[in-house]
Amino acid sequence: MYRLKLFLNSFLALFAVMRLTGMETKNPVSIILFIIFLFIFSGLNSDRTESHIASKDPYIAAVLALIFCSFTLAAKYETILGTMTSTLFCTIILLFTWFGLFLIYFYLSIWLLQAAAQLHITGNTYSSAWLNVVTVICCMLCWSFYFLHEYPGVMTPDSINQYAQVIGAYSLSNHHSIVHTALIGLFYNLGLSLTGNVTFGLALYTLAQMFFMALAAGYVVRTMQKANIITPVIIITILFYALMPYHGIYAVTIWKDIPFAGCFTLFSAALMRFLLRGNAAATSGRAPKLCIGEYFSLVIPYVFSGIMLCLLRTNGWYAFLISLPFILLVYRRSWRTMLPIHAVILLLVLFVRYPVMHVYDIRQVDFVESLSVPIQQLARVVAQNEGMEESQIAFVEHIMDVTKVAGVYQPDVSDSIKNLVRESGSDYLETHKGAFFKNWFFIGLSHPKTYFDAFVAQTVGFWYPDVSYQAGLADGIYPNDFGLSWQPVLSGSAVVKIREILFKLQDLIPLYGMMWSMGFMLWTLILTIALSIREERTANAVLALPVLLLMFTLIIATPVATEFRYAYALFFGMPVYLIAPFVREKSGT
Repeated sequence: MYRLKLFLNSFLALFAVMRLTGMETKNPVSIILFIIFLFIFSGLNSDRTESHIASKDPYIAAVLALIFCSFTLAAKYETILGTMTSTLFCTIILLFTWFGLFLIYFYLSIWLLQAAAQLHITGNTYSSAWLNVVTVICCMLCWSFYFLHEYPGVMTPDSINQYAQVIGAYSLSNHHSIVHTALIGLFYNLGLSLTGNVTFGLALYTLAQMFFMALAAGYVVRTMQKANIITPVIIITILFYALMPYHGIYAVTIWKDIPFAGCFTLFSAALMRFLLRGNAAATSGRAPKLCIGEYFSLVIPYVFSGIMLCLLRTNGWYAFLISLPFILLVYRRSWRTMLPIHAVILLLVLFVRYPVMHVYDIRQVDFVESLSVPIQQLARVVAQNEGMEESQIAFVEHIMDVTKVAGVYQPDVSDSIKNLVRESGSDYLETHKGAFFKNWFFIGLSHPKTYFDAFVAQTVGFWYPDVSYQAGLADGIYPNDFGLSWQPVLSGSAVVKIREILFKLQDLIPLYGMMWSMGFMLWTLILTIALSIREERTANAVLALPVLLLMFTLIIATPVATEFRYAYALFFGMPVYLIAPFVREKSGT
């Protein structure tokens, strides 16, 4: 019976891999893969391995396998089915593939849980407080290559729109975060007053952004030291921040997403410091009081980053709000500290979001902007000329010109359809929100596959690893009407070639490319949460909750399927989330 089970498991795993990769059944590599699966499954099913499996491991591994299976089938079901059209055959193929993938992900999760349990990354840390300063210096030096080449900074149409608001050419709008626009204006006007040079004003903002991101990286490194993380891991973290190309290019790109990522990371690292000092509910006894120094090293960074992540992006505000009850629950023993801290964050954010915005008459994001996914689903039904009831057709005609939908619909970008709605139906949509969701729901009941395909096409880059997209390729200052121009200090064919190679290596080097994948980083985050739950460290799992919720908001409302900068907070904060399952509470900081 054991051998039959081993054979069936190996065959189903092979079947799944072959369907997923499009490998032909006559390919001799399939024999090699089958033998490899036999070897792996025999090892994982041995008494020696099973004796080390904790009682909860199969349950955690099953949940992880279900999640990863669902992602894989959703993203690749068309590849798996190929040209098959028979409902019966399609169902059988999908079932066999699902079972095979479940086995692969299940046993892989079991192995990862076992490997993580044997991993020791704490103890014998290098305690010098200067290591965070070294981190800042290394980041600034390495990122200076991008700064000098992109001088005064990378400015895309979004950045130029904010610049136009700064100089008064456009009316103020919160579409690109008015707080970020104000920060650009602050440094721009300071540089302009000192030199009278517009380019230097923009460069001064870019330098300030670089320095803030370097400080955030230094804060992470210092937090690792407080957590007794071993020196090799800390060195790898410093190299990750200083040398990864996307950190360098984004540090000099004028987008709200960059300081947002820094603030999100700062918030997560500060929350980890609360955990380290023994504030979590899991610790017995009374939580230690804050000392004077901790107000500067912990409370101020936490409050500042919490306020900014709520104001720089709307989905940051949602992620914070939903995480807040869980954070307060986990740190309930320290309610005298945590309640006032979070009350300050909430009050200041609400003060800016409502009274301040109202007084200065700052235009808010319109309702259409939040409907990227449902608008795309409706547009796909119209673009494919699928049937709807007369009342549904009439409603859709009220919000968009249906004759133009097929020509402008892009499966992975919603901007064209949203702009089509803004042409004629924005006001109608604002006053008929309930009718919109009602019609959207019932049209979806009639066209579930179309809705599903539209959702996958619009969001797949955020939750599935094997998606091709470009990151960090925006260069210089885009064409504009304000006289802004790219003025590189470092230029020439050699510099251009080096930059080109740095951003192409992800497509050439196995494993390294995963460090550029939003889907893989999300899977890694989910795994770290599972590891914390396995060790019954609730506070450690909560560390990753805000960024998990951030990714969830992208999945349900992203305007672009593969926009790296939207998920940049996950990448910049990944060192914090990776060590979270391994850190323990302790007294003192």
